[in-house]
Amino acid sequence: MFRPVSETDEPALGEIRLQRAASWRRLLAWTIDGVGLALFTGLLFRAGAAITGLSPGKASPESGIDWIVDVATRHGAVLVLLAAFLSLSGFVYATLSHALMGATLGKRAVGLRVVTRLGVRPGLARSAVRSLLAVVSLGLLGLGALAAFFTRSHRSLHDLLSGTYVVEPP
Repeated sequence: MFRPVSETDEPALGEIRLQRAASWRRLLAWTIDGVGLALFTGLLFRAGAAITGLSPGKASPESGIDWIVDVATRHGAVLVLLAAFLSLSGFVYATLSHALMGATLGKRAVGLRVVTRLGVRPGLARSAVRSLLAVVSLGLLGLGALAAFFTRSHRSLHDLLSGTYVVEPP
């Protein structure tokens, strides 16, 4: 059985005691992972645009966000494909990171990990369910992730539904 650390409670035999992650640390980990995925997707988008001829070229004054907005408005399907790719990339990244290492790079950077109620990293299936629910939550403006800030257990909706916890390792 998983229980948070308490100064007055003594752990029962076989009980795992881990400190739940502070909300600010989770937010920082999400930010690190989000920036990394956005940079990765942006680089692939630029490479794909150059290959398909959508790239502005070296002599063009168009660049940066103006160019991306222009391409998105003229080629709406590009924006849809970009969003789908970003979602799929995030799903695969989070699933494999949690199943293989117990944490994404962002969580590792701030000293967090994802565990089941038994205190072990989640398997591939549980990680996939957690990641899918997280992607859906982000698609709904992050409403499921906000639960971590307002619930007593400090767990996001994807953690509650997948049976996982984000904790600080001992």
